[in-house]
Amino acid sequence: MKSSTHDGDPNAEHAIVRSGVGIADVSDRGKLKISGADRATYLQGLVTNDMRKLADGVGMYCAILTPKGKMQSYFRIFGIDETFVIDLDEEAIEPTYQLLKRYLLYGTKAKLENVTDAYGHLAIHGPLSETLLRKACDQPLPELTIPHCAKASIATHQLIIVKTNECGEDGYDLLMPVESITPVSERISETATSHNIQPFGAIGSDALEILRIEAGTPRYGRELDDEVFPAEAWLEEKAVSLSKGCYMGQETVARIDTYGDVKRRLVGVTISGSSLPEYGTELMGKDEDPRAAGRITSAIHSPSLNQVIGLAYLRKKYLDPGTELTVTTDGEIHNATVASLPFPR
Repeated sequence: MKSSTHDGDPNAEHAIVRSGVGIADVSDRGKLKISGADRATYLQGLVTNDMRKLADGVGMYCAILTPKGKMQSYFRIFGIDETFVIDLDEEAIEPTYQLLKRYLLYGTKAKLENVTDAYGHLAIHGPLSETLLRKACDQPLPELTIPHCAKASIATHQLIIVKTNECGEDGYDLLMPVESITPVSERISETATSHNIQPFGAIGSDALEILRIEAGTPRYGRELDDEVFPAEAWLEEKAVSLSKGCYMGQETVARIDTYGDVKRRLVGVTISGSSLPEYGTELMGKDEDPRAAGRITSAIHSPSLNQVIGLAYLRKKYLDPGTELTVTTDGEIHNATVASLPFPR
């Protein structure tokens, strides 16, 4: 498996993305390809978004739900050259592949492939990312809206450019044959230097995690799993079609949309002290309610706020920004405060 590990200073890399442009090799992300005449029909009854809209150049977010409406998988999917390409977190590759394989019925004119090892993937984030790519591309940079895609080339290497804002800044994902990673990276670096696009630099997984949490972006395996309804993670508008018809878990999605029936939601929390609470750590209210207010899913030290912040699922009574909670980390009780997402800079 390819790796996106990069040993550097996460705080310095964070600063690069917030004020300039950072580049990360995230080729460890998974890629699944679906081809064949029945590819849209095959997925339509399985995923939460409307595959009839997935023409070439169109991208969308999707989930695969359990029959009870909770999330088994979450990914982006793109229409490229009459095929569908799924981009997803490394942890989701095998379970998603097996799920899709299970529902690929005999006689369906669709082919499912795990093409992760054939794809290179560079992520470009920061307010100067568009400026940099306009200079680096061999032809004019296509005009894109999130999360759509287009073909392009850099240093004569063909690639797919996807518009994104997963880190809370303008950003692009570049998907390409794995052998193109080095020459494309070198051309982007040379372009930054020759056009004085600064600050510019490589960023690693730790910096990307900080940026993700500050932006309030949920991730499969942390905020998203088979215990979570899409609405609890605020994904009902981003990844769910309410008009496409039946799919697995659709009845629960429709009921939640009609009655607003979720008992918790994903929020931000700021936490006193310097200790990072682990995944699943309980948050407690400062009232007399004996039950936990919720649980932490991700936590980091935020350079933007100079304090520990996290993402957490909280029960409805605790969702208002400013609500005071407590969390126990390393045997010590710390104050926590509910914050709206994304976190302020």
